Amino acid sequence: MNNVDDGLIKIEELEKKYFLEILEVLTKKKKELSERFNSHLGIKRDTSRISYKTNLVDAGAERVLMSILCRENPNWDINSSPISADLLFELPDALINIDAKTYKNKQKEENKVNLRKNQTSYGDNIYFTSKGTGTKLTWMSALKTTYNHDKYGEIPCLTYIVKFIYSNSDQRLLEVQLISIPNGQLISVYGKDILGRGKSSLTIGKPVSDIRFIISKFSNPKLTSGWDRKEIVYKNYS
Repeated sequence: MNNVDDGLIKIEELEKKYFLEILEVLTKKKKELSERFNSHLGIKRDTSRISYKTNLVDAGAERVLMSILCRENPNWDINSSPISADLLFELPDALINIDAKTYKNKQKEENKVNLRKNQTSYGDNIYFTSKGTGTKLTWMSALKTTYNHDKYGEIPCLTYIVKFIYSNSDQRLLEVQLISIPNGQLISVYGKDILGRGKSSLTIGKPVSDIRFIISKFSNPKLTSGWDRKEIVYKNYS
């Protein structure tokens, strides 16, 4: 891509750097990732009373992810900001948001991932029309594209999604995907077409509270090479 600002290239280089680091850790620990995700099955008889919940594994997926990433990355400091994804790490060159998403196999939306406004910096008060329904939407992310850190100065906000896909019948883990969501400054590179109507209902005059990212429209990095914005970490459908 011609005439791209060097600052945008540096942001995508950081996205690549930490994507590959996270991918390496999760791939190395994929057996533990699977075993710990499935550990709820060992006490299933005594947790049956919570079966009224639609999603029985979301909190567990967050705990498993936190355990592995914090242990394997001891130099990644947790940041306590209330506006972030499930996990927020601060490093000298970036703030790293990592969110666990859980999907039943029958509802896994292979080419999409649903994000809330506190989970991405992509899209600051933008308007678009859903191609599926023709509905006009306003989207406003809650995360900033860069943050002024007292110690590290101005650093970009990066977002990664770990997508857990589990069995419809027994909630056993089937697949784990790692996805890199572009930083909001890269909207000039990836555009608005990567966004689609989310799950939330519409309220007239208010931005939607969540939005879908269409993975195939941003999975191929445009400013860097040698990686893909979506990788399969674990897969076992047998």
